[in-house]
Amino acid sequence: MFFGSIEYFEKEIMSFAKKRSYINLAREEVMEIYSELKDELMNEFICEDHIKKECINNLNLASQRFLHKYQAV
Repeated sequence: MFFGSIEYFEKEIMSFAKKRSYINLAREEVMEIYSELKDELMNEFICEDHIKKECINNLNLASQRFLHKYQAV
């Protein structure tokens, strides 16, 4: 798994959820985690803009997977 990949962000979302004792991720919880990760990428991660955009796109895709997964349940 590579930093910034969709799988990486799925793991990060799960890690954030576990730290907060979220059992079934509601839409609001996924969006809260997404916002924190996006803020970190935008403000703390130093890299070229095209890499940052790719990471944010992958974060979006990972978040969408969680939203669809937990809406279907």
